[in-house]
Amino acid sequence: MPTFTTRFLGCKVSFADAQAIRERLLVDGHRERDERDDGDVGAIGCVRAEHRLERVRAFVKIQDGCSFSCRFCVIPLVRGGTHSRSVEAVLGEIRRRVAQGHREVVLTGVNLGCFRDRVARYGLARLVREAGAIGGVERLRLSSIEINHVDEALVAALRETPTVARHLHVPLQSGDDGVLRAMGRRYSVAQYLAKLEPLCDFNLTSDVIVGFPAEDDAAFGRTLAAVERAGITKVHVFPYSPRPGTRTAADDLVPAEVKRDRSVRLRAASDVACLARWHRRIGTTDDVLVDRPGKGYAGDYTPWLVDAPVGELVRARATGVSEEGIRAVAA
Repeated sequence: MPTFTTRFLGCKVSFADAQAIRERLLVDGHRERDERDDGDVGAIGCVRAEHRLERVRAFVKIQDGCSFSCRFCVIPLVRGGTHSRSVEAVLGEIRRRVAQGHREVVLTGVNLGCFRDRVARYGLARLVREAGAIGGVERLRLSSIEINHVDEALVAALRETPTVARHLHVPLQSGDDGVLRAMGRRYSVAQYLAKLEPLCDFNLTSDVIVGFPAEDDAAFGRTLAAVERAGITKVHVFPYSPRPGTRTAADDLVPAEVKRDRSVRLRAASDVACLARWHRRIGTTDDVLVDRPGKGYAGDYTPWLVDAPVGELVRARATGVSEEGIRAVAA
């Protein structure tokens, strides 16, 4: 039987791209094996000719590209400037994913807050409200958003749409203002913290680059402090590495062993924050979307270990904590 394989690296935008390619390639009787390098986006899936995606969580790309120029980032060079899908196309795809059986929809994009449909007069906040109101969408999630786009309208939409998950991933990159300026980021640490205050009850996760050329020990210390002050529970840590074509391509001033040490320290702080949040959940109940055998995620994107069928949204009660997540039983 003829087969084909798609491979992608990690991020949810790449998965959405691979999904679109797969669906355009299929003919009757053909199946495809999906090989991934990202372990946190759900169980391995398979696509059939009728375009039925055997996956619990649906990733719907609403925007691509970026028109900003962070000095370490190659995305504008490879994906071009920001451009958005029409709201009609986005809402239509969400309805198709719901019809396929998906319980949760994740809106994804390279710079999600740049989504605009100027003809229909939609921005991200209005799209969140409309998408969350679609029948059959039991949980709506944003994949990642820059702090500059966390405004009053979006916060209101996140709070007032019942299906929106109480989790937000907001890249920090550094907790030092000097490093942020050197990176070409467009906010200060104080602005980052202030914009997250209205979402202090959300589970907040983030990205941080360690070992950027402008980062010394004091700057890294301020990053540790900023992560703690923001209440971030999970940090994706990236040791800096130059990218050809970027403005810092020729700069790599922090020794590799220093990057490794800072990465270890930041990941350890992240682990402590995660465990503290998990322990606070003991004795509580939540709705858990089971996306692989014995494991799923609550609305705040904390991992729960519960024995329930894959694909089910189950009510579970937290009974304890392990290194892998919150131990739970069906409530």
